[in-house]
Amino acid sequence: MPQLINSNESVFLDYEMVVRIQNIYYNLLIQALQKHCKVFVLRMDVHIPQELVLQTITDFNHRFIEKEKIAGYDPLYIVAREISFGKRIHHHMALFLDGNKTNNPYQHFENARIVLRNYCGSYGEINECNDNLRNGIMIDRNSTTYNNLYEVLRQISYLAKKTQKDNVPGKTFFYSKVPILPLSDDDITRAFQSLFPCLSFGKTKWYAD
Repeated sequence: MPQLINSNESVFLDYEMVVRIQNIYYNLLIQALQKHCKVFVLRMDVHIPQELVLQTITDFNHRFIEKEKIAGYDPLYIVAREISFGKRIHHHMALFLDGNKTNNPYQHFENARIVLRNYCGSYGEINECNDNLRNGIMIDRNSTTYNNLYEVLRQISYLAKKTQKDNVPGKTFFYSKVPILPLSDDDITRAFQSLFPCLSFGKTKWYAD
């Protein structure tokens, strides 16, 4: 099992918040896989001019998710807000989409850019998070390998990293309005074992410290 979270112990963040973010993305991924035999998982970073950021991110997110819903992608999402060492706010987003309807990140990045331009012209930016990494990964419930599932978990764990979340103004994170249950390691293992009949998970530690 690969390490699932990027951490830096020199910056302190309430451990419960990190675990809560992890719990949310496991809930979202499991719920998406329960609805769809294939789930396309995508990451993007949203950069908004600092004078607009706190108001605009919620407006952007609402309109972007509506656009994805209208297109039939059935999106679930989580957004984590961070503040850089230069005191600039930015947002990391993970999307869980119906993989029977999409397998290419291009249209989703384009939808995000169209929506962002409506709010802040050319001053906003969508980062595709693909520097030396795969982005836009398909998870298939009939898979015979763990590779894509573990790669997705490695990538979205970035949203729960400890650095750059201290003293963030506004909400540190927000997510789709779906039921979020407290999942233990055993709960996640049982869910994945049920969803991936071709794989065997055994005893796995899903939450990284």
